[in-house]
Amino acid sequence: MGSRDDRNINRVSFKNNDMEAYLYLSPPPDDGDYDLDEILGFLTSKGVINGVNRSRVSAMIKKRIYNKEQLVAEGQRPEDGVDGYYEYFFDMTGAGKKHPRINEDGSVDYTSVNVIECVLAGDKLAEYHPSVKEKNGVSVKGKPIPGRKAKELMPLRTVNCEYVPEELSYYASIEGRVEASKATLSVTGVQEFSKDIDNVFGNVNFKGDVIIHGDVAEGVHISVTRSLTIEGVFRGASLGAGEDIVVKGGVLGTEGSKIVCGGDLMADFIQYADVEAAGDVSANYILDSRIVSKRMVRVSGEKGGIVGGYTYGMRGVEARFLGNDVFLKTIIAAGVMDNVTQDRRELSKAEKALNDKIEQMKKRSDELERRVRLGTADEAMVKERQSLMREKIEMMAQLQEVQRKAGEFDEIIKNAENSVITAFDTAYEGVMVMIDSQQYVLGENKRGVEFLIGENGILLPKPISG
Repeated sequence: MGSRDDRNINRVSFKNNDMEAYLYLSPPPDDGDYDLDEILGFLTSKGVINGVNRSRVSAMIKKRIYNKEQLVAEGQRPEDGVDGYYEYFFDMTGAGKKHPRINEDGSVDYTSVNVIECVLAGDKLAEYHPSVKEKNGVSVKGKPIPGRKAKELMPLRTVNCEYVPEELSYYASIEGRVEASKATLSVTGVQEFSKDIDNVFGNVNFKGDVIIHGDVAEGVHISVTRSLTIEGVFRGASLGAGEDIVVKGGVLGTEGSKIVCGGDLMADFIQYADVEAAGDVSANYILDSRIVSKRMVRVSGEKGGIVGGYTYGMRGVEARFLGNDVFLKTIIAAGVMDNVTQDRRELSKAEKALNDKIEQMKKRSDELERRVRLGTADEAMVKERQSLMREKIEMMAQLQEVQRKAGEFDEIIKNAENSVITAFDTAYEGVMVMIDSQQYVLGENKRGVEFLIGENGILLPKPISG
């Protein structure tokens, strides 16, 4: 249709990376008609060799759609492959059920808490779903367009697990705690004690998770590297865990007893106890105890209160009641304490001193290095240069350690910013509230109150917002 095409300026345009072709037809001369094969040939001559919709072209001709672009060809878009993936049949966090049931009175039922995910031998743990192959596409000009190739995952490294190739599945070989990462799947043994732990039984030291289905008597020392669950009451001499601790029956401390927790501590109640926790501390009430948490202290329930003792939550403290009406000395603290800021200042001084000394050593070392290169250094200078190199390495190691500790303190200080102490019901007269380096002693009972550092930098109570 050469001369007619040139005369009538019919044209083809390509869009969306040659995935679409549009046809523009001018009215034919002498009010004639276009021939379908003629237009199809025109499209081919312009490079449209794939995905032509003959029906649309035919409709343009029959309906005399002129002076308007119409979509007449579409390429086949590529389909990306789907990567292979593992489906897991347990809580991937390995935390079990860390959100306890809430009773009608708002108190927490800690008997419902499980901090580890346990499985039985033979339980299905994971199944691999192979990748789905990509499908390549092609443009209207016939150019292949590759889809993204799918990736397969490597088989999991396993501990105490069995792999069944026919099912592409993994099963537990033993009963215990299950954990997974991107490359590993493991079941580790959980030490369980089915009775009370007393002085006759002896102390418990275990590298792993421990569950005690009973009470812990006075004088008993418990130490585990991972999590600890006590179904009954803890009255022991000391309790230490590298991760979470749950005492479903509550903590009844004795003189000199100590609890150190590397994660969250949850207990029905805490009485006369000395507690240090890297995570949150949660209970239905706390009585005459020393509580130190690097995160939050939360006391729940309609009667949930903190009475007596010293309670510190770096990020804040929440309870229904703070103190009581018999004026038992109660101190509630949050934020950054003076000792933290003082220790951080000391680290800054140490870091500056080390940097100054390293800089002096570097200047002297550079001078000795220059003398060695020039051949003017005597034996004493060579020995001094070697000694300086060793000292500098030691100083750099000390500096890195100081900077590491400074980073930890900075994180602590950051976490303690904007901390709040809240009494949802009543904060009683006589209670001392401390945030950062400021103190506030209640001269009267206050209901529904929170304590925080205001914009003026002063610690004051205010009604609970919202």
